[in-house]
Amino acid sequence: MTRYGDAAELEQALSSLDDLSFGDLKQFYRKHHKQLPPKRMGRTLLILAIAYEMQRKFHRVRVDRLHKRVRAQSSGSKARQGASQKKTAPRPSLRPGGRLVREWRGKQYEVYVADDGCYLDGKRFRSLSAAAEAITGVKRNGPAFFGLRSTRVRAQ
Repeated sequence: MTRYGDAAELEQALSSLDDLSFGDLKQFYRKHHKQLPPKRMGRTLLILAIAYEMQRKFHRVRVDRLHKRVRAQSSGSKARQGASQKKTAPRPSLRPGGRLVREWRGKQYEVYVADDGCYLDGKRFRSLSAAAEAITGVKRNGPAFFGLRSTRVRAQ
């Protein structure tokens, strides 16, 4: 990538990326990255990757220093704990005497937590999932149904 004298020249070069064909963009990427772009990289992402590299070189940001700075900011106290550990929010716990309220299809349900299980309308259930099944008619994750756990799947 060529050096640009000022921000206006860089802006002009960035805007000209949209006019290039996909093949030209791949060659541009290969010329400056010394490798082919990933096979499944589409046109938009390819333009973004090239634009990022052009701006990084214009502002003279060294990649090794950039990575070091990002790691330092993101790790903070994690460096002492180990990089593989993730911080998670504490989950609410169920304790005897607790009460969970959930509205389902216009009706409000209250589940009371006891030592021997959960109570819904005076009937004992062995778990929150069993109580959620009694409410909805289908098997469900009880803690997720009552809002104690996220229903989203975690990205690994």
